[in-house]
Amino acid sequence: MRLRARRLSTAARLTVLFDVVTVAVMAALGVAISLSVQHNLVAQDYTELENKAALIADIARNEPAAERAARLADALDHHPDMAFALRSADSTLLFSTAPAALLAYAQQQPVDVRPLRRHWQLADGQRVHVLYLRQPLPEGGALSVLLGIDAARHAAFLRRFHQLLAACIVAAALASSLLGGYVVRRSLRPLQTLAHEARQVSAGRLDRRLSSSGAPVELEQLAQTFNAMLAGLQQDFTRLAAFSADLAHELRTPITNVLTHVHVVLAHPRSNEAYRDALASCAEELQRLSQTAGDLLYLAQAEASAPLPSRESVALAPVADALVEFYGLLAEDRQLQLQRDGEASVDGNRLMLHRALANLLSNALQHAAAGSCVRIVLGADAQGCRIAVHNRGHAHSRRPAGAAVRSFLPCPAPPRPAAPRGCRAGAGHHPRHRTGPRRPGGAAVRPGRHRVQPGAAGPPRAALNALRHSVAGAGPR
Repeated sequence: MRLRARRLSTAARLTVLFDVVTVAVMAALGVAISLSVQHNLVAQDYTELENKAALIADIARNEPAAERAARLADALDHHPDMAFALRSADSTLLFSTAPAALLAYAQQQPVDVRPLRRHWQLADGQRVHVLYLRQPLPEGGALSVLLGIDAARHAAFLRRFHQLLAACIVAAALASSLLGGYVVRRSLRPLQTLAHEARQVSAGRLDRRLSSSGAPVELEQLAQTFNAMLAGLQQDFTRLAAFSADLAHELRTPITNVLTHVHVVLAHPRSNEAYRDALASCAEELQRLSQTAGDLLYLAQAEASAPLPSRESVALAPVADALVEFYGLLAEDRQLQLQRDGEASVDGNRLMLHRALANLLSNALQHAAAGSCVRIVLGADAQGCRIAVHNRGHAHSRRPAGAAVRSFLPCPAPPRPAAPRGCRAGAGHHPRHRTGPRRPGGAAVRPGRHRVQPGAAGPPRAALNALRHSVAGAGPR
């Protein structure tokens, strides 16, 4: 069984990364400091050698030849950490404190006319900082001057310095690690708070929101985006619950009627004619139930802003005339007059336009006062096409009806997440518009008229049952 590798948290990753960067920077700084100290120590050694070379040159120029050797010996004999060797022009050794290995190595090297800094490594492995030069004499000739300092004389100091430097680097790395971990965890505390608040959100508590106050700018934007998503989700759940209630209300009555009728028929033996009448009554009720289901599906598609099955340029006058002719007998039976005024055309779906306008006209006829005139007014202006259905009824409150208009007219919608595959329409779902650029559309119900205005600016979303309410504010059809 393979064990799943434990993943590090963001705080742990940032802390480790901070530690690695800190150790790398401190190590580089330590190496730079060590090299600088070594360079300074070597420079000090050569400075001392150059000072002694200047002293030897001064004695050689100013002291008489008889006293020169004694004066040089007196000046150079008190420096045990330095090696000196003076030879005359005939290679006679006048004064020497240098070891034999250094003298032997010097015999193999050329003598410089002026002081040059050299670094020799002798046969026994000893390293020496050397000045090997020729010093002219006033009476003629020259002295061969050899000055050297053991390069290892600072080894003990450098060893202690490196140990102290390493200890300081380790201590600084540990302190930086602890402080960095504390800073990282404190900086990520708003993220933990947001995660805790997000865990409190559930299907029954969609009213919860993430607090963005006091959070960094990046997390504030995340919280605002998440809150906007929660608001949309809460609204969708509310609309889904409302649609479920409407669905139950629409289906309960016809189903109850059918069941009651069937129970009554089956309660006693009846003739074949009675059974046929009962079946015909049930079929009629089921037909109304099927029509109700179709209406509910249409409303669900309208509310979900489903994409248009097809788009074409639709002349509204023939559509309105066909509806006037279709509802003519109903209007005559209710002592109403039907009239269509104006002409207009719009890009949309002919079938859905016909159905929506039929819904408006049916409601207008149902709730119009007897003896009045129901008018369909078509028109166009700079804002677009307008459809208005006028009737004379009772006063009512303004009701939004934009969802149905938005479903069959080209109109833009704000960007929304696409619906899952296979979910093209349904209650509470909002598939993104996939039919290209759409013109703005709106719908409104005003006192004295029910007016739908495709092409006019309207509310971004309308109520689910906008087209199912009459102009007089009566209940559903």
